[in-house]
Amino acid sequence: MAKFAIGETVDNAADDHEVGKVIAVFPTDDGHFRYAVDMEGYGALQFFNEEKLVVHPC
Repeated sequence: MAKFAIGETVDNAADDHEVGKVIAVFPTDDGHFRYAVDMEGYGALQFFNEEKLVVHPC
């Protein structure tokens, strides 16, 4: 089961905790998940492994 859901706000833990919203979730061949995230200020989707994201504090 994926750690994050579509529509959830997340932080990029590896890069100064930039904020974004999960747009899509993709299972990988090895049983993990990758996420398409709309990061604020980029204008394009970025793709992250589950380990690179943390829940954004409300």
